[in-house]
Parts: sequence; C-alpha cells; structure tokens
Amino acid sequence: MTARPLGRRFFQRPALELAVALLGTWLCRRRGDAVARGRIVEVEAYTDDAASHARSGRRTPRNAVMFGPAGYAYVYFTYGMHYCANVVAERDGVPGAVLLRGLDGIAGAHGPARLCRALDIDRHLDGVDLTNGDQLWLERGRRRRGERIIQTTRIGIRADTELPWRFYLAGSPGVSRRDRAAEGEYPPL
Repeated sequence: MTARPLGRRFFQRPALELAVALLGTWLCRRRGDAVARGRIVEVEAYTDDAASHARSGRRTPRNAVMFGPAGYAYVYFTYGMHYCANVVAERDGVPGAVLLRGLDGIAGAHGPARLCRALDIDRHLDGVDLTNGDQLWLERGRRRRGERIIQTTRIGIRADTELPWRFYLAGSPGVSRRDRAAEGEYPPL
C-alpha cells in the first residue's frame, strides 16, 4: 500500500486548531515492510504556555523542533523511562505542538508512553518529516457521524492545569482517561 501522507499545509495552523483537526486522522508507522496504522482519538495542545517545553518562548536543543516548520515529529524522553510523540504546529518561529495521547486500532496505544511503545517511536524519530511517508506519517481520516469531541484539561502536568487543551473522541477505547464531568459539560465541537 502506498503512503498518502497529509501535506504541510494541514499542519500550518495554531496548535489548538490542529489538535481538533488531528482527531480521526491515521498515524502510520513503517517498520521494514510492515505498516501499523492507528486512528488518533486523544490529543493535547501545547504552545508557549507554562506547561510546555517551549514555555515563555524558551528555545533549547531539546525543543528546537517545536519552533517549526510545522509537520514534523517532536519526540522526547520523559521521567527517565518514556517517550512521547508530538506533531509540530504553528508557523515557523512560533512554538506549538500536539501531544498524541491515544489511538484506536493498535492494542495498548492508550496514553502517550504506551502509544510510543506500541509503535516503536523513540528519539530516533525526533525531527522526522511527517509529510514524506517514510517512517512516520499521518493520513487523512474523518470522524464518524455523531462522534463527539470532548474538550477538557490536560493530564500529568503541574502548570496551567486549568487550560482545557485536551481533546478526545467520546466512547473511543483508545482514550487514556475519560472526563465524565467534561463529557456532560461541553457541547460537541
């Protein structure tokens, strides 16, 4: 099967907008001749907010890919044991990324570290162009009729904990943690 990755323009938007647009798309990972595909069902947006690696516009060798161009993978190692994968958003020079938190269609891919483990994503994929269909890419997908997007707060952060920048598809088995209060509070997006 030939890869049909999303083009750069898809990613060139604000992180919050990209987060919602990613829901329902397919994350694809090539390993040898095999391609694993999982439907993105949970994400979190990060900009230069206090919980971001690029807080206050601080650029370091670790987070440089977050500053663009859009459509690249930002993969980092955390807590001395886990990898997390992000999709870079925004325009060049503006920090923004969307953390991939959950997939449907790939066993054990609920939660950012489990997602990376299930797809063998590590720092070797940091900075990979997601638009070329080589090792890691995204393909067009769509949300199912009647599928609700839930907007709620991010998980596992210590700063800006009140920002409702996590989005997920209600009822999806790949969601790492449901927020029942948000499911009743927010109307569908």
